Amino acid sequence: MATPAHRRLLVVSHPAVVAANQSVFAHLARSGIDLHLVTPATWEHAYDDAPFEAATDPALAGRHTTFRVLGRGAPQRHLYLGRIVKFLRVTAPDVCYVEEECFSIPALQWALVAHRLRIPFGIQAWENLDRPLPAPARWIRRFVLSRASFIVARTPAAKAMVEQWGTSARVEVIGSPVPSTDLAPRVHHDGFVVGVAGRLVPEKNPLLVADAVAAIDGAVLVVAGDGPLRTALEERPKVEVRTDFTHDEMASFFAGCDVVCLASHPTPTWAEQFGRVLVEALVQETPVIGSRCGEIPWVIERTGGGIVVDVDDLEGLIDALTALRDDPERRRVLGSLGRTAVLGVFSVPVAARGLAQVAGLGDLD
Repeated sequence: MATPAHRRLLVVSHPAVVAANQSVFAHLARSGIDLHLVTPATWEHAYDDAPFEAATDPALAGRHTTFRVLGRGAPQRHLYLGRIVKFLRVTAPDVCYVEEECFSIPALQWALVAHRLRIPFGIQAWENLDRPLPAPARWIRRFVLSRASFIVARTPAAKAMVEQWGTSARVEVIGSPVPSTDLAPRVHHDGFVVGVAGRLVPEKNPLLVADAVAAIDGAVLVVAGDGPLRTALEERPKVEVRTDFTHDEMASFFAGCDVVCLASHPTPTWAEQFGRVLVEALVQETPVIGSRCGEIPWVIERTGGGIVVDVDDLEGLIDALTALRDDPERRRVLGSLGRTAVLGVFSVPVAARGLAQVAGLGDLD
């Protein structure tokens, strides 16, 4: 059990409207931390037909409060509606963790109240580019970073970025965890199955993967996702687009692939901040190929589970795919190495221990 200086933790998180994103907090609650979660009551995003209500992990039953928000669906620009000062006085946390970026409106909202009530607080950091921000966002960033006690940086690049912007907070790299590490049954098939998963948008570059697969004998591309490039992909040879996989079924999707590709290319204001599909594939012992975009090389090198190719390098991608097609034993070794590394770096218990330590909650058994 934990032996902390503080035991009462309040977490504020819009991603945690989805139960799968509550796994770290549920683990902390089961480990003896007196944790209370705050999320928006409802949320929405581009690929849902209608807003959806917040869910609750069973371990957080009675520990989850929802607020209406203004700006539902805007990660950096939503505002909680309600008497937050009164709520914090009633819940009386020893420490707050606001799982939002330092320049966001919700980070400012909760930081203002926590600072006023002299409650130490921390934030999350994903940003890996010093992209231009409007003056109000820069002011919010300065205010939050100057008063935060700790920062959960999801990658080394995110840690470097908040330190470049300036903060006296303790900054620790705590990888974003895979919610489930259960192995799905391996799916046996003929041929060589290449997988792509996620948003079908230009910056994820799925058409480059389709072009590479078209040039490789015996290869097919199976895509799990939706987005603006869906029609273009459906018109390509040797491509099957599936939009019927639920979140809980994605493990089976990855287990049915021989390799998963993430061929992202950067834009002036964006570079891949993590590449979650990489670790989700690796935990199913499926090797990966990724481009040198943002944090993709860090994830692949940290796990040892795949191959890195240059951005927009069609020939390099063809060569990497062909090499894995022709070497099943190498695929097996990469997949095994990748799963072992994910369990050691990107699992829920590892992330929970990291958050407990950086927030001053002590060590978890």
